[in-house]
Parts: sequence; structure tokens; C-alpha cells
Amino acid sequence: MNEQLLERIYEAAALPELWASVLDELAGLAGCRPALLFTTDGANVTGAIGNQAIQEPLRVFVEDGWMARNPQGARTLARREPRFTNDLDIFTLEEIETDPYYLEFLRPQGMSWGTGTLITGPIETQIIVSIHRAYELGPVTREAVDRLTALRPHIARAAFISARLKLEQARAAVQALDALGLPAAALGSAGAVRVANASFQALIPEVVLDWRQRLKFVHRKADSLLEAALSVPFGSRPADNIGASFPVAASDGHSPFIAHLLPISGAGHDVFSGIGWILVAVPVARNEPASCALIEGLFDLTPAEARVARALLAGKTVAGLATASNLSRETIRSHLKALMQKTGAHRQADLMRLLSVPFGSLR
Repeated sequence: MNEQLLERIYEAAALPELWASVLDELAGLAGCRPALLFTTDGANVTGAIGNQAIQEPLRVFVEDGWMARNPQGARTLARREPRFTNDLDIFTLEEIETDPYYLEFLRPQGMSWGTGTLITGPIETQIIVSIHRAYELGPVTREAVDRLTALRPHIARAAFISARLKLEQARAAVQALDALGLPAAALGSAGAVRVANASFQALIPEVVLDWRQRLKFVHRKADSLLEAALSVPFGSRPADNIGASFPVAASDGHSPFIAHLLPISGAGHDVFSGIGWILVAVPVARNEPASCALIEGLFDLTPAEARVARALLAGKTVAGLATASNLSRETIRSHLKALMQKTGAHRQADLMRLLSVPFGSLR
């Protein structure tokens, strides 16, 4: 067994960015190129790491809707075999030559033949490793499948170590926020609570409901905004997705607050942990009007949006602001629309109410 590859697999447990090069080596062992490691909750893909060779096929897979028409994943999940399998283990040759997934997606993308495995264990998500090669190269050989199967326990251990490390990091993060008096929780990709600090738990059940599928706000408008932020499927989220911020009304025994939903991405993201978001609740004093500075900070406004907010609060109209700032009315309206989207306001009157009255009156 390749000792250097084993070392890199375990290094990737602590440094997830190394998985792409590990996937390159695993693919090479099977005479393949494109390789993908992804996690699933059984119904949806919750995270993925791929090597460079699979980036374009992965884009087509997501954009052309093949995620919902992929029979390989369903059959792999159903078999639950503790080894790598190839196409002929789960499909007949006739199916491979006639199934639209093979003919219309895999073959044009140079991924007609492959091998993969399902890994389950002490984490909530399931892991699938999928490795492919072109049609003219023929099925992945049994010898290559066996070589990958010998490495499978090490891939599984590395994944479980990584999940535990990320869970502990998330726990430490939300506990640190608790020390600052901020309720916080680490959520799964679909919004289920993975870890919550004591301040956040104190919001249950008057403010939030810890449902199995996902966290819910009792306040319906806040919950609809949370649902919208969480609903974009994995792989379809824009690169500039920065989460969401929205007000949550006061309730019996609890002050109003601003909820910040922050996506875990980049070096902080690990597909094995199942953690996709950090939710932080910033309390707002009941009887203090929301200043422009507070609104600007809480809702991540751009300087132009903040200037529009200040002008509206000072009583200026869109037309008056356009004249004073030497901008078109369309530009001012564009900033106003962005303001309402970021604050969750549906009308300009709702926005003005949010800017100028105590948060305790938001109902």
C-alpha cells in the first residue's frame, strides 16, 4: 500500500483543501481522471469536493439538472456495500448502453465508466466517493477496484476525524459567542441545529423551534426569510452568497434581535461535518430607536445604501435625494430596493418604520 498516499489522506482530515490532490491520486490508481467526494443526507447533496478534472462535468451536472436524474447515487445508497464497486456491479451492460444518464451526461463528459463507494458511520451525513474515466477505456478493472477498497477504511477514518474536529471548532465558536452574551448555533446545510450555546437554547421554544428538519422561528416573517436563505440547493449558490440578516420581533420574555445567518465556506468549510451555517442573534434594546449606524452594521449595507438610508430617515424623497446627489431616480430606487431586500421590508413604509422606531414595536 502507498504509505505516502495514506499520509496525505490523514493530512486531509485536518486540512480539507488537500482532498482535491488526494482524489487525483485515487483516480490515478484506477486509471481514471475525474473524481468527486460528496456528502448526502439521503435526499440532497449537502457538500462536495472535486479534483480539477471534474469541475466542468460538475457544472453541467448541476446546471442541467442531472442531480435529480442520477440513478448511480440511488443504487449506491441502496446497496450499502462496504467496498468500492464498478458500473457492472450495479447496472447491466444493456442499461449502461441505453440509460440517458450514461448516454447524455456521463459519456459526453468523459465519465462513462467509473467506480465508487458509500461510507456511513458516526456522522449524520453519508459520504460517496465517485471516480470516472472515458468510454473508450472500458470498465474499471477489478484489480483497480480492489486497490481502492483497501484504502476505503482510511478514507472513512479521515472523514470521521475531520467531522469531529469541525464539530469541536463549531462548539468552541458558539461558546465564545455565549461569553459575549450572543445566542448562536451551528446549523447543518439544510438548517438543522448541530450545536447551540446556552443563550441560544434559552430562546427555545418562545423564539425558535428546534425541529428535526431545520430550525424555525416562531415569528413567521423571520422564519420565511430564514427558509429563503437556506433553500438554495448546494451547487447552485452564487459565489458571492454571504448569508442573510433580518429582524426578529420581540416575544414574551425576550427582547427583539437581528438574526445573522453566516455561511461556512472556504478554508472553514468541511463537507464531512455537515455544518453549513452559523446563526448569531444580536439583541437590540427594546426602547432604543435603530440608528443608521446600527442598521448599516447589522444589515451589511454598502456605503451608497447607507447614504440612502440616512437620507430617507432625514425625510428626503427619492426625487429629492436624486437631485441632491446628482444621481438618477433609477439608481436611487435600485439602492432602495437593495435596502428593502437586506432588511426584509416589503414596502418603503416598512423600511422607514424599521429605521425610525424602537425594535420592540416590530410585530
